[in-house]
Amino acid sequence: MGRPNGGRGNYFSPRNSFDRALTFVDQEKVIFTSTTGEQIIARKGKAQDGITPTIVFQGVNVIHGNVCHACWGYRLNCSGARIGQCTEAFDNHITHIV
Repeated sequence: MGRPNGGRGNYFSPRNSFDRALTFVDQEKVIFTSTTGEQIIARKGKAQDGITPTIVFQGVNVIHGNVCHACWGYRLNCSGARIGQCTEAFDNHITHIV
């Protein structure tokens, strides 16, 4: 992820704010199922600038990408990685747990 300049692609309306999602990641190791049926681990990270907080989505053998406040709710993150299957499922996971 370069600099957080906003997501691209289709937008979905998240039920939770990015800040709430980031706080949720702080509480525990978060494992959920993506909209494509893959087990995903969500953890905190940082953008390339070393400052901007992100949520990193990791599958079994691949990191799908990360999401920051600027691209939360988009299907593509700031760098153009396809993260919608993770972001939307994670947002739904938070809604059902909290």
